[in-house]
Amino acid sequence: MLNKEGSALIITLLLISILVGLVVDFVYDVYIDSSSLSNWSNAQKASLIARSGQNLSTQYLALAKESSYTYVREIEMPVPGDFGRGAFLSIKIEDENSKFNINSIIYPNGMTDEKALLSLKKLLKYLNINPNLSLAIADWIDPDKEPRLSDSEYLAKNTFLWSVDELKLIEGMDENIFVKISPYITVYGNHQVNINTAGLPVLVCLSPDMTEVLAKQIIEYRETTPFEKSSSIVNVPGFEAIGIKILNRITVKGSNFRVTAKATVDEITRVIESVMDTSMKIRFWREG
Repeated sequence: MLNKEGSALIITLLLISILVGLVVDFVYDVYIDSSSLSNWSNAQKASLIARSGQNLSTQYLALAKESSYTYVREIEMPVPGDFGRGAFLSIKIEDENSKFNINSIIYPNGMTDEKALLSLKKLLKYLNINPNLSLAIADWIDPDKEPRLSDSEYLAKNTFLWSVDELKLIEGMDENIFVKISPYITVYGNHQVNINTAGLPVLVCLSPDMTEVLAKQIIEYRETTPFEKSSSIVNVPGFEAIGIKILNRITVKGSNFRVTAKATVDEITRVIESVMDTSMKIRFWREG
């Protein structure tokens, strides 16, 4: 009798253990499904808020279109508004004309713009990057198959870049070099550099005669007197001659802007990055 009762107790305990295990698995699955649903819902909401940020940025672009000059390189601001509990939005707008257009080293007819190529070499050298990398970039873009360097035409795209990220595909362009150069280059715009917003490395590369001292004088001048027209460059001390030489390479107004809208909902973040011109035409769009 005791053996039978002991066996029944063991079987009962086993059944209880199995049931408890099933309940725990069920509760865990429900928790995972609920969390996944909540995260998915938050991700969708964050994406919608980020898209709203992109729409809000067009108000700034409309102002930029009407302005005769652009003097702010980058604006980063939180956006006040009731997006719900735990929801936040920030927008960053950057003038792409503050950068050197890397596609400008090759003319639309496929010939090399030697002045622009020299500028790219000077930019790389100023950033302590091997200037010969500019030749590999030129081979990647130009339509011919004649290499400037050994194997620089291997798997080359032979057309213009659609995004600066494509540079990572070029032989010799490692992650460290890309991080150094990417803040100062673009593939958008009218191939002119906005002297109101360009950084020091970009200003230095505008001409073989441009020194760091002269470039800093542009920055000091615009801090108190933004350039309202390109010809005003000759008003900067030391630019009576060099200013005239670079007139066709400079502008005072941005034509393309990079917009980064970042939305967070309960620790779930979505980022939408775009490049738009002042007519609101989208040149680039990426969501992540």
